[in-house]
Amino acid sequence: EARREFFPASALRGPWLALLQNHPSVGLELYFKIFNHSIDWYVHPRVPDRLEPATEVEMTFADGSSHKQWVNTRLWQSYRGTQVSPYALQSMLMALERWLLDVAQAHPEHLDGILLRILRSSKNASLSAVAASVSIAHPRSAGETLLALLTVPEFIQIDRGRMATESQAAGLNQVYRRERDASNELPHRRCDLEWAIANLQLGQLAPRVHAILDRHLSELSMGPERDHAQLVWKLALQRMDLRQYDVVDA
Repeated sequence: EARREFFPASALRGPWLALLQNHPSVGLELYFKIFNHSIDWYVHPRVPDRLEPATEVEMTFADGSSHKQWVNTRLWQSYRGTQVSPYALQSMLMALERWLLDVAQAHPEHLDGILLRILRSSKNASLSAVAASVSIAHPRSAGETLLALLTVPEFIQIDRGRMATESQAAGLNQVYRRERDASNELPHRRCDLEWAIANLQLGQLAPRVHAILDRHLSELSMGPERDHAQLVWKLALQRMDLRQYDVVDA
C-alpha cells in the first residue's frame, strides 16, 4: 500500500513539503535520520539480493573539516526519479528540492548555510544530489556548497551522467506520452471481450463459441441458492450469445 501511495513520486505526495515549510529544522533532522538509516541498510544489506555497491567518498569544507558519504548513480539520481528506488524516498527528495528552491527565491542569504548543513549531516549522497541541484540553480547563493561538492570528483562525474540521462529522458518521455495517447485512442479501447465473443459468432467459429457458452451455462447452479455472482455471469453469457437475439427490421 505504501508503494502505491507514493506512485508516481512527486514533491506533493506525503507530508514532507508541508513539514519543511512549517518546521524546517525538525524536518531536516527527520530527513537526516531516515536517509542515514536507509544508507546503512544499503551498504550493509540484511537481505541476500544486493544492489550495486556504493562508493564511500570524502568531502572537504572551507574550515578544513571533512565528512564521508556513500554515493553511486542510483543514490544520486533518486531525486529525479530516473533510477529505481522507493517511491516514498523519491517523493521526500523531490519535496526537499522544491522547498530549497523556494528558500533560494525568498531567502537567498540563508541558502548556503542550509545546504552546507545537509552536506555535513548526511551520509547518503541522495541528499547531496538535491543540494547540488539547488546550487546549480542558484550558484551565487551557494558558493561554499559548490566548493565543497567540487572536492569530490565522483560527484562531478555522476552529475554529468545525470544531466545526460535527463536530456535523453526528456525526449523519450515525449515519445512515450505520444505513444500512450495514440494507444488510448484506438477504437477497440471502447470494447471488451464480450463484444469480441459476440462478433466471433458471425464467422465459422460460431459452433465452437456456442459449445463453450452452453458448457458455462450448464455449470451454473439452477436452484434458488444461486448467488449474485452467478446471476451476473449468466447475464453475461446471455449477452454474448447471439442465439438469444432476434433479427428485426430497423
